[in-house]
Amino acid sequence: MWHAWCYGSWGGWGLGIPMILFWLVPPLLAVGLFWVILRRSGGRANRAADVPSAEDNRRALAILKERYARGEISRDEFEHVKSEILSP
Repeated sequence: MWHAWCYGSWGGWGLGIPMILFWLVPPLLAVGLFWVILRRSGGRANRAADVPSAEDNRRALAILKERYARGEISRDEFEHVKSEILSP
């Protein structure tokens, strides 16, 4: 009876498929959940603690000057954003 139930119509996979699912699905779900949490946090634990570097400030200021030179922003906007970039 055992032989017929275990190896009969399932072709030897009577207990194999559930066993594979039992050992593969939970770890895959855990990895997927970890990946979703990591993506939502942007890959960093605390983004508020990030301080822009001097290089970031130089790039931002260069872009700001280009936008002002092209006439995309007014003098007041330029001065306001410049003060924001240069403030500590």
